[in-house]
Amino acid sequence: MISKHPLIAVLLLATTTANAADNPMWRSGLEWTCAFSSVIRCERSTDCSSHPDNGTIKLDYRENNLIDLAGRSHPIKRHYVQTVTGSPIGSEVKIELTTNEVIWLSAADGGGTFSDNWRGAMVSPRVGVIVQELRPLICAPAS
Repeated sequence: MISKHPLIAVLLLATTTANAADNPMWRSGLEWTCAFSSVIRCERSTDCSSHPDNGTIKLDYRENNLIDLAGRSHPIKRHYVQTVTGSPIGSEVKIELTTNEVIWLSAADGGGTFSDNWRGAMVSPRVGVIVQELRPLICAPAS
């Protein structure tokens, strides 16, 4: 089929690539504040436990970085949109930092009719007794 209709294949590929480059979060802004109220810490012994831990991080797509709790800037290595056919999640944004931390976010309201919030998690690999931390996030456009 591709050999019979190469133009259709090229157009489909171009459309998919163009859509994949657009981050759906950008419709609501390029600067985001993400809050968390707990952290799940996993220890080397494979025990994981939840602890209260409040804080915020800031995503700044314009400057391509994340500002952590201490106010330090961490460059975004890459970010992309992932959509799975048939999934109840419309699309998911994955953000990879140069620190090897990863953030997964999906829209609370895929259509953006009722909410601009995105929710997800930040996974932070660690070295030592704590091997990984996970923070549930609620992100909103910065005002």
